[in-house]
Amino acid sequence: MKQMISLIAVFFMLNTVKAQDQQLATAVAKLNTAASIADYQQLANEFGRMAAAEPAHWLPAYYAAYSNTKLAFLQKDAERAMQFSNIAEEQIKKAEAIVKPGGNQKELAEVYTVYSFMNRSRVEADPMTNGRKYGPIAGAHLGKARQLDPTNPRALYLEGLVKFKTPAMWGGDKKKAKELFEQALKQFEVKPASAVAPQWGRADCEKMIK
Repeated sequence: MKQMISLIAVFFMLNTVKAQDQQLATAVAKLNTAASIADYQQLANEFGRMAAAEPAHWLPAYYAAYSNTKLAFLQKDAERAMQFSNIAEEQIKKAEAIVKPGGNQKELAEVYTVYSFMNRSRVEADPMTNGRKYGPIAGAHLGKARQLDPTNPRALYLEGLVKFKTPAMWGGDKKKAKELFEQALKQFEVKPASAVAPQWGRADCEKMIK
């Protein structure tokens, strides 16, 4: 009898995990085509709920942080943008706390890439006020990501974006930016490990090359 109860428990657990993975895969597919504030807000809420339901799984918190970072970039009001950046920071810290003890370099590289992107959104919100404070932090996190996984296409894309947007007198280089975008695009050709693996950035990278 106890063995039967144990088997039933395992069956329900496996089905629950399968349903959660499918839900995450569906949300990731939506993220690949998201464009508007409404799109990213819906996904931020959805990933946030998944992160709360699966506190031991890093990807929902990671995707929630990315969605809120995109929302920060889409805001016209600096204060509103900073609110989304702050939410994203809380979420990416949760993802880091889950991944870091295991030491998976590729996963950590993904986390630090979003960490950098989040701090870059703070710079974008108010360059004069936030540039000196958050620019170096964003650079440090991107440096960690590049060191951990030199082939990560999202980190390559973000490095190119920084090179493109930074004035030449402060180290910007549009030729180098194009080279980084092209390197990133080659890495984007590599098929993701799964339907829930990080995939964002390709469309943005293609736009920058054009």
